[in-house]
Amino acid sequence: MPIRLLAAVAAFALCAPLQAQEARDPAPDPYCPRGDRDLPRGPDWLCYGRLNKDYSFAFVYPKAVERVPELDAAVRTEAAAAEAWIAAQAVEGRETPRPSYAAAWQIDAILPELAAASGSISHHAGGAHGGIEYKTILIDRQRGRPMALEDVFDPGFFEPDLLGYRLWGIRAVQAVFCRALTAEIRARRGEPAAEVRCPAVEEQPITFLCGAGGRIDRLRALLGPDVAGSRAEGPYEIDVPVDAAMMSAIRRRFRPAFGLSLESRPRSPARPCR
Repeated sequence: MPIRLLAAVAAFALCAPLQAQEARDPAPDPYCPRGDRDLPRGPDWLCYGRLNKDYSFAFVYPKAVERVPELDAAVRTEAAAAEAWIAAQAVEGRETPRPSYAAAWQIDAILPELAAASGSISHHAGGAHGGIEYKTILIDRQRGRPMALEDVFDPGFFEPDLLGYRLWGIRAVQAVFCRALTAEIRARRGEPAAEVRCPAVEEQPITFLCGAGGRIDRLRALLGPDVAGSRAEGPYEIDVPVDAAMMSAIRRRFRPAFGLSLESRPRSPARPCR
């Protein structure tokens, strides 16, 4: 075989494994760019990232996510979609700073019935201000797939009646949510009588958190800036305890994951059940 042909075959053999590796999901990079944001790091965290002339991307999440294959797959899918989005914001010849995306995800609950994770995200793709938002992932572990918040509750829980009024179940949840949100906004502003606009709770990213008993005892609504307050006030995280009315509306197959909240803990820290 001619020497040139041998060299070409050898070069192909060396390059093929690299090309195959690039075709698969990218491996977590412990040195992935974190930009100006203080994202988690260390052996308990994984990071997908990219730093090139077009954009900066960092997606950090707990290594423990790998213990739940369905959650792991959903997080990887979210990472791929996020990078595709920020990459699409790059414009050839852009004079402004390159687009950037930084996300820190956490596990909120892992139980036999379901798993929940939430992500705090900041991105800048042009304009005077960057974006700050929340996202959540809920996993139906019994059926091995992602699910929506509505799937946790009996049909109709979030639906209004024929006259457009909210039904008793979601109306009660909305009332608790609005009271807690109003109190938090007034406290931040230092205005005890400040008027507060309260959005629909089910339209916000919702995650589940556990109490001391190791079962979910509250919902947490995650509101980005400008959703209820001003941009200067920043995001809001509002807890709604699981009470008897809410428990009665949860689908039977999910109820073992939930427990009634026996005390008010509007700002208590997360207790992941794993």
